[in-house]
Formats: sequence, C-alpha cells, structure tokens
Amino acid sequence: MRKIRDLLNAALLSLIFLVGCSEEDQTARLRITLIDSPGDYDKVNVDIQGVSVHTNSMANEDDGGWVFLENSAVGVKNLLDYTAGTELTLVDTDFPTGMISQIRLHLGENNSVTIDKDDLPLETPSAQQSGLKLQVHENLDGGITYNFKLDFEAAKSVVHNGSDEYILKPVIKVITEAMSGAIKGEVFPASENVAIYIIEEDDTISTTYAPVDISDFLAPGIPEGQYLVGLDPGEGSTYSSTTIEDVLVSNGEVTDLGITDLSQE
Repeated sequence: MRKIRDLLNAALLSLIFLVGCSEEDQTARLRITLIDSPGDYDKVNVDIQGVSVHTNSMANEDDGGWVFLENSAVGVKNLLDYTAGTELTLVDTDFPTGMISQIRLHLGENNSVTIDKDDLPLETPSAQQSGLKLQVHENLDGGITYNFKLDFEAAKSVVHNGSDEYILKPVIKVITEAMSGAIKGEVFPASENVAIYIIEEDDTISTTYAPVDISDFLAPGIPEGQYLVGLDPGEGSTYSSTTIEDVLVSNGEVTDLGITDLSQE
C-alpha cells in the first residue's frame, strides 16, 4: 500500500486540472488516414482537397449534416508511398460524440499517373471532385479514439479508356478501428476534489479528476490492457485515498467502475 501511495503522490506533482469529465464525455478522438493497395504503376498522384463527414451531432439545415474538417487538405500525394503499413494522416482531432454515417473525400484536378517514367494526366470526373461518398455508419462514444482507414485501391482506380487517356475512378474501402478504450466512474462524497490516476505497473499513463460537486470522471484514450486506478482526495482531506486493481480496458469500450465511496481517515 505504501508503494501505491508513493505512486499517487508522485503523479500528483505533475497533475494539471484542465478539463472536467463533463467536457471529455462529449467528445471522441477522430482519425482519418489513407493507405494504398499497390498498383502496377511508378506513381499515382492524387490531389486531396479535404475531407467532410456526415454526422447527426453537428447537423443543421444549411449544410445538411455535412461538416468539413479543418486542415484536411493535404495536396498532391503519391498513393504508392502509403503501402506496407505507412499511413497518410488526413484528420486527427477531437470530435463530438454521435453517429458518423458517411465520409466524403474531396479531390482536385491535379491528378496524374506515372508509367515507365512518363507522367500522364489522370482525368477526374466532376462528380469525383465534388466528393466521393464513403459509407461508414459508426457511432462515436466519448473518450474513445477511432481510426477510419481509407484503403485507396490504385490498381482498380486508374482506368485506361483504350486510347491515350487515363481516368481516375476511385475505388476505396473503409476500415474502421477503435484504437483505445476509456475508464469512467463516480466518486462520493461529491464535496471532495478527487484526483484519478490510471497506473500500469510503475507508470502513471493518464490522470483526470472528479471536481468538487461533480462526482463523475472519465479517463479517455486508454490503450487496451489491465490497470490499477488510484483515487486520491489530497493530503488536506479527511478522506483516505483508495485503489481499484485489475481494471480491464478493451478497445472501443468504456469500462464503468460504478460508484466508489471514499472512507474517512
């Protein structure tokens, strides 16, 4: 118990109370990346102008539920650079919880294919430029990190029309991964400002807190594994710190610890 208390006290020195559970519980972490299934070309250059998602969490009458994601326009990229485990990150941001039904990939006109060292233009139909809609239908839960991989199949996406023209008709498969879990719970009494520590062996991997008058807490973005959770009301409190052992976290799931009652010293 002494070792656990020392871990809690050491973690408390680096804890900064920034965000309460009420805010974290309303957001997930959204990542959208691009990978490629190889094709028989030297290069396949695609002009990526941005990404939009269709969601019920930010829908309004003006945009029909579509939200353009800032900083997602990455410009001209060679798809063949993103094979064998290499990914191009298009989006990595906090995003409101709720349903994402579709992802739209916006393409520009500066697309080309290189064959035997010859650079040839890739004609892009206007419908593709306005946004290729990809079905996902994934509900985002608070505190979870989601990665949507857009598998851009270059071999099927470049079409030779029989003359000297090549046309870009994207064939994209979406792979959805939940990359983390989360831990939530409640602490009583609510009159205490309680620090929460997620500990793996001797390392504190995450900290959060249950602030005064708000007993709920959420520790988001926790990798899959088994943890010790420490709850500490601080040295000035009349209540004792406590620990919960063998807390299991699975990707895509929120582990609910229920209610923890602090005991008085």
